[in-house]
Amino acid sequence: MLEINVDARLIGIISKPHGVKGEVVMTLLTDYPNTIKKGIILFFDEKCTLEAEVEGVKRSKAITGENAGFLIIKFKGVNDRKKAESLRNTGVFRSIENSPSLKKNQFWTDDIIGCRVYLENLTFVGIVKDVEKHKANDNIVVEVEGREGINASGIKDNILYIPVIKDYIKDIDIKNRKVILKKIPEYT
Repeated sequence: MLEINVDARLIGIISKPHGVKGEVVMTLLTDYPNTIKKGIILFFDEKCTLEAEVEGVKRSKAITGENAGFLIIKFKGVNDRKKAESLRNTGVFRSIENSPSLKKNQFWTDDIIGCRVYLENLTFVGIVKDVEKHKANDNIVVEVEGREGINASGIKDNILYIPVIKDYIKDIDIKNRKVILKKIPEYT
């Protein structure tokens, strides 16, 4: 079984207060916004020590559609704008145990950070340092370790961006901590 080395996953960042009753606008970093409901326990720290019970959730018309990456949340004990303001730029975490179940061949973004990246011929490329989310597709950020056997003009400052699409990714093997590439992107 894969050993998970985090206590929680970052699901959002509080961007600003909303009104005067302690509500906040949270920028979502999760693909499961519908699992954020009244009564669930979230955390303001990665070690799950600063507990925050959700007292209410709004999906306002003002922040839907193009800006659907936001929720208005009321946390228990946050009852005025001053307290809501003190939460500005705070990360909101969900404990690993309370994370939604994934389907086969799905994985959490933070599970691939640290994976070793190889070409199909098993030439080592580097280590996954981050995953950037974009509208069209996500990009794996790989720190290249040496360029022997790697023909890539897209490497800048030893960083290579690999779009997470089947043109480039052959396999993501979380259990063995490997990403196998079909090819290196052709861009310059």
